Amino acid sequence: MAHHDSIGLITPPAGLVQLNERSRDIFRQIVESYLATGEPVGSRNISRLIAVPLSPASVRNVMADLEQLGLIYAPHTSAGRLPTELGLRFFVDALMQVGDLSEDERQSIQSQLASVGRAQSVEAALDEALTRLSGLTRAAAVVLTAKSNSRLKHIEFVRLEPERALVVLVGEDGQVENRVLALPPGVPSSALTEATNFLNSRIRGRTLAEARLELETALTQSRAERAEGVRIFIGSENKLFSLSGSSTIIAPYSDAAGRIVGVLGVIGPTRLNYARVIPTVDYAARIVSRMLGG
Repeated sequence: MAHHDSIGLITPPAGLVQLNERSRDIFRQIVESYLATGEPVGSRNISRLIAVPLSPASVRNVMADLEQLGLIYAPHTSAGRLPTELGLRFFVDALMQVGDLSEDERQSIQSQLASVGRAQSVEAALDEALTRLSGLTRAAAVVLTAKSNSRLKHIEFVRLEPERALVVLVGEDGQVENRVLALPPGVPSSALTEATNFLNSRIRGRTLAEARLELETALTQSRAERAEGVRIFIGSENKLFSLSGSSTIIAPYSDAAGRIVGVLGVIGPTRLNYARVIPTVDYAARIVSRMLGG
């Protein structure tokens, strides 16, 4: 099972821990339906899906309780409900089975990432890991690395196509580094503008190593750098893409001396397949650490 640290930046109401099995089952169905389809789900469908049969009227009563707790909401006049950010956080922390991948899925991830270990250099390994991570998770893979001492002057995200963007890093010494990122479907241009503005306000004059620490600090709201564990940020918990309703899942990787030298992970919509993405990011970080002798 992939270890992950919960960064619960929203405090759940006390009533959450007292949810009975019936309420949890109904809530789980609402979240899983949202993660699968993105559509609101109504009481009639829920009554067909849950383990213990209940009438649509009984399901509606439970849904009203869940709404009062702030776990779900009605997006418009439809009778269906979607999970809130708090609901997604509660699901990820308390109800989701992480690392419950089938043998076929494990084999698929291993074979996809095997080519990372055969890369000629660390840079090639990171590029390969990003490409594979993006394909496996259907989200934008990101990596922050401490490989350069050049001080940064500017960073820019340029949209190339609906699902591809160019990241341009400009150093004070005039060096320019480009990297193409795969974007998940539906990421608005405003999210890229927001990321550009946020990063430029934070990283000007810093080295990549310092910028990485600065970014980690901004994301986690902590000074304490943890040596292991996947970190998950949902919606407004994610200071980098807070307005775009995105989720970020990141894991640090280490060098031979056990020092954290970078962070890799994915940014995608809150409708990520968390149960699959979390162990995938965790595994990718381990592969890269192994490459670096960590």
